[in-house]
Amino acid sequence: MRWLLALLFLLLPALAQEKVLKVLEAEKLELRLEGEEEVYVLTGNPVRLERDGETLEAGRVTYFRTRRLLFLSQGVRYRDGEGRLVEAEELQIDLSDESFDALEVRIEAKDLLLTGPLCQRAAGAILLEGGYATPCGACGQEVPDYAFRAREIVLYPGDRVVARGVVVLVQEKPVLELPVLLLFLSERRPRLEVGQDEGGFYLKAALPYVSDFGLGFTLLSYYEGRGYGFGFDHVGTGEAKERYFFLHTPPDTFQYRGEYALKRQEFSLSALLERDDTREKLSRFRLETLSPGTPTPGEWRYALRVEGFLDHDPATTPPRTLQRLPELEAQSPVFREGPFSVQGSLAVGRYLAETNPLNRSARALGPYAEVGRALLSHSESLFFSPWPGASLRAENRFRGFYYTTQNPDGEPERQVDWTTTASLRQSLGGFSVEVGYARSVQEGESPFRFDALPQRRSHQATLALGFQEKPFSLSLKAGRNLEEGRYLPLEAQAALQDQGYALTLAHRRGLEGEGPLETRLEGSLTPYPFSLRASLRYDHAKALFDPLVLQAGYALPGGSLNLSHRHDLNGQGALTTDLTYALREGATAYTLQGRRDWQRDTLTLQGQAILGPQSLSLQATWDPKALAYALGYRAGVAPGPLWDLQLTGRYQEGFRATNLRLGLTQALPEVGFRLAANLHLPEAEDGDIYLKDATFSGGMELWKPVPADEAGEGAIPGLSLSGSLTYTRKAGAPEGYGLALRNFGPTFTFLGRENTKLHLSALLTQDLPGTPWQPRFLLVLDRCCWALRFTLDAKKGAMGLAFLYGGQAAGFLLSEEGVKLGGGQ
Repeated sequence: MRWLLALLFLLLPALAQEKVLKVLEAEKLELRLEGEEEVYVLTGNPVRLERDGETLEAGRVTYFRTRRLLFLSQGVRYRDGEGRLVEAEELQIDLSDESFDALEVRIEAKDLLLTGPLCQRAAGAILLEGGYATPCGACGQEVPDYAFRAREIVLYPGDRVVARGVVVLVQEKPVLELPVLLLFLSERRPRLEVGQDEGGFYLKAALPYVSDFGLGFTLLSYYEGRGYGFGFDHVGTGEAKERYFFLHTPPDTFQYRGEYALKRQEFSLSALLERDDTREKLSRFRLETLSPGTPTPGEWRYALRVEGFLDHDPATTPPRTLQRLPELEAQSPVFREGPFSVQGSLAVGRYLAETNPLNRSARALGPYAEVGRALLSHSESLFFSPWPGASLRAENRFRGFYYTTQNPDGEPERQVDWTTTASLRQSLGGFSVEVGYARSVQEGESPFRFDALPQRRSHQATLALGFQEKPFSLSLKAGRNLEEGRYLPLEAQAALQDQGYALTLAHRRGLEGEGPLETRLEGSLTPYPFSLRASLRYDHAKALFDPLVLQAGYALPGGSLNLSHRHDLNGQGALTTDLTYALREGATAYTLQGRRDWQRDTLTLQGQAILGPQSLSLQATWDPKALAYALGYRAGVAPGPLWDLQLTGRYQEGFRATNLRLGLTQALPEVGFRLAANLHLPEAEDGDIYLKDATFSGGMELWKPVPADEAGEGAIPGLSLSGSLTYTRKAGAPEGYGLALRNFGPTFTFLGRENTKLHLSALLTQDLPGTPWQPRFLLVLDRCCWALRFTLDAKKGAMGLAFLYGGQAAGFLLSEEGVKLGGGQ
């Protein structure tokens, strides 16, 4: 039957515009004709379909070809591209616009469970009428701690849920009615925290809101003796991308960021304004408008750019970054007329930027100055064939920089970057002749460092002759430097090249009495599987040879073997010899690299053997005085555990600097950590074995919690370890060691009924020994869909109580992510 299903959907290329519907499993196919419409019916236990990352399951699937409707019934399960699972009695999908209608629906969206009698999707948003929602659906609670009923619930793509006509339920009992309710399903969840720090009592809250023009959070805080803090974090819901954040923390700390971006065919606009007093008291702004927003090849394009900053702290030196205040640019399309094309642009602006230290007039303006500038650019090109065998090319590129500053002679400053090239080539059989002309000028001075150009002038005419008749080719090239009034060197090259071999001889000779300048010889012979190459260059002016390079290779099945040698012909003799070997067979691979430096009398070896999940490595350097070595072993496959061992040292009249380095990494959800240690081994000057340093970072669950039995006995708390700990051996210190702890400590977890968890953590952030222990205690009651956290910080002398609701609340609280309010964190 599967071959029949495959044939069916091969005959239906219009089933989806860009998405292909695949039948993974079905038992029966039925073809009907209802009026003039073809109807296909699939049945199975169940029928399984896949469409561009979306999966569908149902006992019965009906497809109406003309209307492009897909009707599913009998235990429907539909998982969309965002991972949301829709279960329904009946589901109808319109394949033309991705909309659907469903009856008796159950939706799992991240940490929220929604149910209702009628559901619709349009423009990516899912509307549930007369719906019920709870974040406690996956928590194993007999009666959800809280939920809500609503007249309508809209689940937007991403992480937003907006409900209207809401009745809030606690233990399934109505306690509050709200006209509208907003929920975020990502890490952005409402937050409420009270406590006491070194400054006194504080209260912080991040409360959501929804409106016709967007949604977000109001940020409110109060700090005893310091004042009030307030702000908002707003996300627009219109066509443009909008995000506005503002936060004031007493006494005078401001943080704000505004982003706006709108792109249409006719124009586009992007703007940014941001300030963060915790880093620097500057307001940075940027604005760019383009017209049209998406230009076509034949349209003019206009741009306005503004970029800079406002300094709110006169006591500090402002940064010397480039500011455009403003910049206007107009760029023409490429105009073509037969073989000729031209394009131009003009950018005019006023700039604040770091000055050019090489410009005397710019140094007088100071290290940072404001100057006006106009940049004129244009390019022209011409290409055509005037007669058979001939081709004419010409190109002109010009950039002119014009400034409002003046040089010491009182003239306005300018810079020019101008390049003109032209060539005429004539071919006749295997012969060719080409006449070329090139002029390139970069001159003038800029008051700015960012656009200063190096001084350069080049002006020359060339003549090239060529002959090619396989396998032989010959070329001659000469010319005249019109800038200096002298001839360019004559360049001659002869080559013999065919399959399996190549030989090239090149020679440069001066025509102004210099005589021979350079001779170069290259040759190769490649009879498979061998390859041989040699190259040599002689500098006539210095009467010196470049090193002779000899290379040999052998192609192995799944690998290669290469040998190269560099030899000096000026009396030094052999320089270096390199050997490289590589071989791969499935999950096994071997590599070996060796170098003999004849001048330094050293031998270096590097080798590695990859044996599936394990690998061995070797690095060794031998010289007349010592042997340095590093032996490595690595084992494991991600997510772990991954073992890494390395033995390093040097042998010089005994073992020296001998260390054994250990690394262990694991990235599992329950155990994710990295352990690194360095063990000192006996050596000539120190025969003891001791731990030099060790670092642990991450977290691991030593054992899981065990809940109490029906009699309430036998409960065992779980224990996990997290944070970062660094041990360093200090021979000169009285204790002989040092410990650096960063949020390091144990966490005890008690497991109760209905997935209730109680976490007790004691975390240290300090350097030991020498200071008394000042831990930070955290007590978290996690009910899966809400959590309560109590914090006691002995180091800061602060305590706090925080409440948060939403799925996996404790995980969010412990990660300290989301909206961060200043003062008292």
